[in-house]
Amino acid sequence: MAIDPSRRQKQLQRKLQKRKQKVAAKTQARGLRPEKYLKYPVLDCLLGESVHRVGIGSLLLARETPYAEVAVSAFVVDVYCLGVKEAFFTVMRKADYLGKFKPMLAKTHEEQGIRPVEPACARKLLHGAVAYAKELGFEPAEDYWRAEKLFGAADPSQCATDYTYGREGRPCYIQGPHDDMKTVRYVLDKLKERVGEGNFDYLIEIDGEPQASRPELLEAPSAAD
Repeated sequence: MAIDPSRRQKQLQRKLQKRKQKVAAKTQARGLRPEKYLKYPVLDCLLGESVHRVGIGSLLLARETPYAEVAVSAFVVDVYCLGVKEAFFTVMRKADYLGKFKPMLAKTHEEQGIRPVEPACARKLLHGAVAYAKELGFEPAEDYWRAEKLFGAADPSQCATDYTYGREGRPCYIQGPHDDMKTVRYVLDKLKERVGEGNFDYLIEIDGEPQASRPELLEAPSAAD
């Protein structure tokens, strides 16, 4: 069975954005400093398998305090092109984390799954995605630098996993659900400037019709294939 990877990415991004909005509405994260929570043990470090399947997914690091609270840094990672598209840091009640936030994350990734990953490897993936995007001219999400600090002493050099960026060796921009045509033009112009016409791929939508740099990009194997 074939899927439209642009549609899959858009569906996933909508779910991730909805989750972020729910968290923001229920927490007051401003002024919270990740550095205050580095002394507490890691409760979870999770990565959505969709990162490897469709190029985008969630990455989460959570530390548990002795006060029935959990400090959380969450990221939306686009390894095909834009690096870290979303990032936030917050602190919530452990009951809310276990009863609402973590299940919501699992549901977002229910199609392809979410798995534990070593913090050093999670940080390595993040750093690589940010570096790749910077080479293409794109900066990480505004709150990335604050949220990333929750990793503390986790050392990416201690991770033996090798991560790849781009799709089939080339940058590949997939239009997100909140990317208007102004954003699309900006991204495509930046890619032309940095790597040259014909050296990158894209999947976008114009007047409701999918457009791709190569026809074969409109279809990709699903997780079930």
